[in-house]
Amino acid sequence: MAYGIVAPHIRRLFKTHQGATANPVTVRDDGIVIVDQFYSKDPSFTDELKRFLESLNYKVQVFKDDEVTVDFYKTLPSLGAGLYILRVHAGVLNTSKETYLFTSEEYNQMDHWVEQLTGQVAKGMVNPLGGEKPVFAVGPAFVEMSMEDDFRGATIILSSCLGLYDTRLAEAFIKKGAKVFISWDEKVSLSHTDKAVYELVKILLVDEATVSEAVSKVMEDVGVDPEYGAVLKIYPDDMGDVKLIGG
Repeated sequence: MAYGIVAPHIRRLFKTHQGATANPVTVRDDGIVIVDQFYSKDPSFTDELKRFLESLNYKVQVFKDDEVTVDFYKTLPSLGAGLYILRVHAGVLNTSKETYLFTSEEYNQMDHWVEQLTGQVAKGMVNPLGGEKPVFAVGPAFVEMSMEDDFRGATIILSSCLGLYDTRLAEAFIKKGAKVFISWDEKVSLSHTDKAVYELVKILLVDEATVSEAVSKVMEDVGVDPEYGAVLKIYPDDMGDVKLIGG
């Protein structure tokens, strides 16, 4: 079972900053996807970020609450965005210690049985002592085996606990075609990650900073999570020179 508390909580051109080890990134015009599992609890982050991005003439798609299902996650790469912002629960599987992304779909032993048998999905609970019903959670193997299409150089921002607790989930997104994966290495409060990610997106798209510069600036301005000590990190390390520039 996956446990983890996510506390209370484009138009664009992707390219790399010139450097000896920089890899070219494809040019696309595919916009931004926001997946918000917390929308009904607190819509302010997504509503404000969407307004801001649309004011910059970015195309923004939002998927929220009960839309976040196992089948939805399968379609994520095929949405064709250049930037994905995932504001979702995440937890660590108590056996493999890999990070899993929670859905809003209630767990049932009979559903998604192939994915269950192959270790792609697990039963997840945000707070095992809270009496809530378990839901499906999707792991690294699901990203590699069941997500359709390819991320084609997109950037993934996982605004959640434990995204880089280890690198296995990030590795799966990279294998599926993402260019860079940004997330926290520990539990993080919703208010803290909201503030940090909003600033991160602004620095990336308005200031046209590299990913590494943007993350460093966020950590300087917003800092580590005061309750859990979470630090915002990048994977892989050698993709810190990626830049996201509005077209």
